[in-house]
Amino acid sequence: MSKNFFVSTPIYYPSGKLHIGHTYTTTLADVMARYKKENGFDVFFLTGSDEHGQKIEQKAVEANMSAQEYVDGIVLTFKELWEKLNIDYDRFIRTTDEDHVKAVQKMFSLLLSKDLIYPSKYSGKYCISCEEFLTREQMDEDFIHNVCKNKAVDFEEETYMLRVSNFKDYLQELFATDFLEPANRKKEMLNNFINNDLEDLSVTRVSFKWGIEVLENPNHVIYVWLDALSNYITALGWGSNDESMLQKFWSHDSEVLQLVGKEITRFHSIYWPVMLKSLDLKAPDKLLSHGWILSKDTKMSKSLGNVIDPIELIEKYSSDALRFYIINNLPTDKDGNFTDELFIESFNTNLANNVGNLLSRVSNMIMKYFDGKLLETKIDESHFLVKLGNETIKEYQKLMDQYNMSEACQVILKLGQECNKFIEDTKPWALEKEQKIDDLNLVLSILQKNIMIISFLLKPILVNSYPLMVGQMGVDPKEVNFKNLESNNFNFNKIENKLVLFERIK
Repeated sequence: MSKNFFVSTPIYYPSGKLHIGHTYTTTLADVMARYKKENGFDVFFLTGSDEHGQKIEQKAVEANMSAQEYVDGIVLTFKELWEKLNIDYDRFIRTTDEDHVKAVQKMFSLLLSKDLIYPSKYSGKYCISCEEFLTREQMDEDFIHNVCKNKAVDFEEETYMLRVSNFKDYLQELFATDFLEPANRKKEMLNNFINNDLEDLSVTRVSFKWGIEVLENPNHVIYVWLDALSNYITALGWGSNDESMLQKFWSHDSEVLQLVGKEITRFHSIYWPVMLKSLDLKAPDKLLSHGWILSKDTKMSKSLGNVIDPIELIEKYSSDALRFYIINNLPTDKDGNFTDELFIESFNTNLANNVGNLLSRVSNMIMKYFDGKLLETKIDESHFLVKLGNETIKEYQKLMDQYNMSEACQVILKLGQECNKFIEDTKPWALEKEQKIDDLNLVLSILQKNIMIISFLLKPILVNSYPLMVGQMGVDPKEVNFKNLESNNFNFNKIENKLVLFERIK
């Protein structure tokens, strides 16, 4: 049976430039998509832009542009960033795409006909910046939103509501599984929302026009969360004449992973499953809700002036350096920190001093002592470092299959550390001096085998560096896969050029 894998990021709001938080989620998705492809999965990787709403309408007016012109310009910067970061998505969906608009209107009409959407009025506090109706627990005593620190406004409006309250039992059953991670986020959703008075959700607005029109009542536009959340299935053809991609990638035979930041977990863990259940579709197999990136333990925000521009980091240090920091240094189960000092320290310690140093030392010794190509030899599979290399492959796959990318990366780095220690313990230069050529050849062969493992396991992260890493061992990158990694049955060509990868950042 074919193996299918669907992975998505949230679709990002084009009210301004993307920052490193968006880069975090998208890199996680890209690395996981690349890993799954190496494991023989058919993969569909979705990202995009959420382009409707009151805030966009306001910003377009301020810029003296139409809303469509405004979002068109911003979306170009999104795509430029993903290209620079080597994000290999299968579709970039826009909520202004014609197929999405028609599907959302069809979905609204269907849920209206099922009486799962009904006309009503809504009054309460509303955060324009986050496009969110707020509960009392989400604001301080001055009605400042805990997340964005903007003041909520009083709101009363005619609207259509989604009957979320009908699905309390379903949500409690869903949350009894490991659908949502980490566990503390699951507890938060249950205690704050599901186990309390589960409220219906407003899904239309009448006070602005920049949105998808309700066919049954054109005074209303479909509000952001019904519009935005549905992208994950409209991108696969839901509501169109061809739902083959939906049947392939959102079926019980497909693995569905959705990655979101913790601030939008409520919408993805409560309202999105309700929408799917209403359409007789399964919930995602895993909703991975990662933490924030902090700057010196402070949440990044434009108002504080501590937002990091990923383009600047890429241009200064490389896309691979940024991808590596995100995967290695930002575990998804808690908030992570990002400063220039931490970034440089991680790069120098892990890539320059560990992996880069190992590659350079071994390739230089192969060139110096064996004219660039080792002699054929039989490697004892019981050797501790050979066993560690093979165990690293299995442990890496286990952790990646659990979407634990940070720990998987650290397992690879541990193998690199052991290889560098092995060099110091065996002293290949002394073996050469004593003319113990067979012993020297075996030591370097074991190191070469493990470098192939390290390089291949880092391939989903170090997209640009990977071909250079295996090329420096004399191997064509196209030859390397999980099947032949343990056997080391490669056609090793002569190494002729000295190459310094991952130079230390001063």
